[in-house]
Amino acid sequence: MLRRQAWLAGCAVVLFAAGAEAIFLDEDQNITLQARIYSQAAIRLENSEIFTEPPTKTGQLIQQRNFFNPELDAKLKPYLGWMKGSWLDWMAPDDLNFRIAAWGFYDGIYDYGSGQFDRAQSRINASFNNQVPAEMGARAGGWYARGPNIKLCGRDATTCAAPTKFSDVFSDFELYEPRSIYGHQARVNELYLSYSKGPFFLRVGKQSISWGESDTIALLDQGNPFDLTLAAPGFFQDIDEARIPLYTVRTSYNLFDALGPFSSGFIEGYWVPGGIDATTAITPLLAASPYSPRGVDPQLLSTMPGGVFPPSFQFVFFDHIPKSDISSSRWGIRFQTLINRAVTMQAWVYRTFPNVVPVKVGFQTSTQQLNINGTNFFPIALEHNPSMVYGLAATFFSETVDGIFRLNAQLFEHEQGFVPQTNLNICPINPQNNRPCTPWKSGVPRNQFSRGHVPFQDILRYEIGFDRFFFARFLNPTNSFLISASIVGSYNASYDEDDPAKEFRFNGQLKPGPVCLQGNGQGDCQVLRQRGAFQDDYVNNVALDAQGQITTQTDYLHGRLTPRLTVIQFARGTFAMHPSVIYRWNDWLLFQADYQFITGAYQSLGFFRDRDQVSVRMTYQLN
Repeated sequence: MLRRQAWLAGCAVVLFAAGAEAIFLDEDQNITLQARIYSQAAIRLENSEIFTEPPTKTGQLIQQRNFFNPELDAKLKPYLGWMKGSWLDWMAPDDLNFRIAAWGFYDGIYDYGSGQFDRAQSRINASFNNQVPAEMGARAGGWYARGPNIKLCGRDATTCAAPTKFSDVFSDFELYEPRSIYGHQARVNELYLSYSKGPFFLRVGKQSISWGESDTIALLDQGNPFDLTLAAPGFFQDIDEARIPLYTVRTSYNLFDALGPFSSGFIEGYWVPGGIDATTAITPLLAASPYSPRGVDPQLLSTMPGGVFPPSFQFVFFDHIPKSDISSSRWGIRFQTLINRAVTMQAWVYRTFPNVVPVKVGFQTSTQQLNINGTNFFPIALEHNPSMVYGLAATFFSETVDGIFRLNAQLFEHEQGFVPQTNLNICPINPQNNRPCTPWKSGVPRNQFSRGHVPFQDILRYEIGFDRFFFARFLNPTNSFLISASIVGSYNASYDEDDPAKEFRFNGQLKPGPVCLQGNGQGDCQVLRQRGAFQDDYVNNVALDAQGQITTQTDYLHGRLTPRLTVIQFARGTFAMHPSVIYRWNDWLLFQADYQFITGAYQSLGFFRDRDQVSVRMTYQLN
């Protein structure tokens, strides 16, 4: 109730505010306070598909997000005039700025949304007990936690001390709490000091690094992690709002103004010390929110025919985050120049954590499954392994087509992948009529409790983009249209469909629906088998993949009304459309309406093809 009253009071302040000018905190206007605050509500336009938890009906409210982003900027150079002419004159800055910005939201979906959302989140970790009593009765569901440590005996050990608490194995863990992930979050989003002197620039503190194209969905821009709790960043959430800044030391140096055909050359580098900031994105939880990945609690799969593990076992979903030490550091180096004053060229290399993949943890010893205080466990770890990224980019204007071309190619070297028989150590094929499972190795039978490991892959990702302005007088007689089009593709050099061990699948996502294990051959099924026990149950990847996307927008009413349309077509059959319109009541109050539509193949954005929605937003800007 207090939270609701606070937001009502805030809305009242917004509605009765007098203007859009920022707040200056000093007479010389060197210190400025700005803010962006919005309230958004979204309604689902279709029923959710089977095995989507929590289930959602057409017309239900699935989001009521209240977002705030205040920013404080300070120009500090005017306060350092005393350095000129002193013994510190050599380091007197040409420019010195400080910035701090907050980021946070409250979503009332669990408080006054449809009841199934609050019931779903309340079941997560409801039966958790660090002491893990031996007699737990019926399993209420899987346990969801994250932490940097999984302490097991060595692979060759035959005996070791039996753990008596959950924390004996998963030390320094914290439980996933859906309300603190999907219901409300707050953080210092940016906190840095920028210094420049001649050709030298330095920025130290919490900041974002964006290298590579990030049109609509950021597939190539992977330097910083992204908030994934609203499904696809850039489609259901603003791309800049989803980017998670890191504590970074960033510097650049202008190498030359002109050097033969080259001009404006500079080199830039950054370092994110892992001992200070090893942040990775929160992995979306199953059965927790309207934007959760499709699927049911894995604990329930154990009770279905063909379950992955026996129902007497406790399932653990453990996000094995990077350790806070130097090994988790991120870094990057980039060079940029202008060739013949026409083509902007960039080349870079950086180290990052681009994705997360599930891996079966397996035995406590070489012969004994993980048992804590008398309870057998079936843990799946979500692993974060670093990858090196090598990129090239070019941008140039073409008079022939009167537009700008954007070219970008990046090699993601040694990126972790997902092959079910490798990560989860499960059968690579579906056995029929009790056909025995294919062995893992010749003479070594597969065991559902043995450990898996991470396979790695080399992936080339690229984008070819084109931007231009054009007039369509019959649609808008006074203003031009902007069109931004691109083809984004990938080539997995490690993929081999003839070798099951190299037939990479999407990271743990099951194909939709159950399959019939025993039927009468006339469309009736006596025994259903839930997917998950065999490699073919998981969504396929392909060696070559691509998508095309086009965004166009224009202005009406002297810039007060801005309609925009984004269309995405995937080579594998998924189609997505996102029309929106913004109306500027004045400089400080904006109204926006969006419609998100997804259909087609069950892959990429198609994982959310039952999430069509319409949303309305009111934004207040102090700027």
